[in-house]
Amino acid sequence: MTLAAAATNKVSVIIPARNEAENIAGTVGAVLSQERSEHEMEVIVVDDGSTDDTGQRAKEAGARVIRCSEVGGNPAAARNRGAAASEGDPLIFLDADCEVAEGWLAAFLEAHAAGETIVAGSLDLPPDLPVTAKCDYYCGWYLAHPRRPAGYVPHAPAPNLSVRTEVFLSTDGFEELPYSIASEERAWQAELRRRGHRIYFEPKAKAKHYNRPGLGNLLRRNYRWGYAAIGSKHETGTARLAWLYRYPRLTIAASLPLAFIHAVYIIACWLRYGVYQPLLMLPLVLLSRFAYAAGMIIGGVRWLRQRNNRAPNKDLGGRLS
Repeated sequence: MTLAAAATNKVSVIIPARNEAENIAGTVGAVLSQERSEHEMEVIVVDDGSTDDTGQRAKEAGARVIRCSEVGGNPAAARNRGAAASEGDPLIFLDADCEVAEGWLAAFLEAHAAGETIVAGSLDLPPDLPVTAKCDYYCGWYLAHPRRPAGYVPHAPAPNLSVRTEVFLSTDGFEELPYSIASEERAWQAELRRRGHRIYFEPKAKAKHYNRPGLGNLLRRNYRWGYAAIGSKHETGTARLAWLYRYPRLTIAASLPLAFIHAVYIIACWLRYGVYQPLLMLPLVLLSRFAYAAGMIIGGVRWLRQRNNRAPNKDLGGRLS
């Protein structure tokens, strides 16, 4: 099957953005620069409650802008809104703090042309990030970086992810979890996996991820990742160590000891591919894991209390389509 046969006349790239005026024009411009004669591209920036001129700058850069002030900083809801308004196939979800590399779009389309429904791109480390931002990158993307080989994975994070439109719209989309910056993609990915679809990791579909600097940001981000971890992974099974989440009370009780194990695991993942800098950041990595563990404990306990009477996931009318 040829590359052109993998795509319709239009490919949709959906970018949730909140207060990204500084970066959004560059992100949109880099995406549009990959448009080729065999396909048209639409870039949809969903401005979810920005207080700056993110929307205006995105529009000037060539994006179609959807303003959703009622969403207010919820990237899961913003992605769903963009998907519902899209006209292309596939849907590529990209974060506003990413910069796509040459060949990014072609790599996604080639994987879809080969029959893959869900294709996960890689997240690369930009140069010259502050130490805390580098540590945040190493702690977040140790299983999704471009040194890892292509192949099937049980889960793929949302910042650089492509899926065939009809299949995605048959699900309820991204789940609007508390602290909806992590794990919001697990429910629809689990649903599609149960239907027989697989997630293919393609490292050539590469985007640099500009993690934000600051110790406070590092700790808050990892706390939020941990907050949703137990509930989402227990319910969906979309984790590489899924067995760890089958017994949530035990996982909560073991959260602090697991922080040390997790830190060693993260560093080992990078050492395997010849990346030694995380080892020099061991104190910061440990701090991030303690923040993650605190999130697991608090979020896990609240999830256990609420799981029998939670409201259904909000979407745009049952299914997204």
